[in-house]
Amino acid sequence: METKLVIFLMFTSVTLIFNSFVIWLAYKAFANVSTMVTEGVREAGASEDARAWLHALDSAASHAVVMTEATKAQLANIDPVLARAQATFGFRLAEIDAQMERSVATVLHHTEKVQRAVTGPARRIGATLSGIREVINYLSGDESDDDASSRPKR
Repeated sequence: METKLVIFLMFTSVTLIFNSFVIWLAYKAFANVSTMVTEGVREAGASEDARAWLHALDSAASHAVVMTEATKAQLANIDPVLARAQATFGFRLAEIDAQMERSVATVLHHTEKVQRAVTGPARRIGATLSGIREVINYLSGDESDDDASSRPKR
């Protein structure tokens, strides 16, 4: 039992030492980064070029704010006009769509009528000619391979 306790305490102490070392390394890294950033800000504050650049950025940002506000106001004024135009054109487009559907239905109806008018007589003529051919084949005594009669061939 004592050896297990000693092993447990040993692993616990190793883990604590390792974690302390990792925390110390992180502290040193952050301290170095913080020092470098502080020095960079001091140098940028002392430089005239950096000040002019920061002033230009500040001016550009304020102009962007003014432009954004103006655009926002203009869009707020345009919104009712766009809504009215959408309602007007949307209704007109729906009317045109309904008219097109009626036109297509009419065209389909007339096409079907023409198709029936053409194919009906053509089928009857074809059936009549087929019947006449069968009668001629029967009367001539010629029994060819394309005989449509129901009698078995010999």
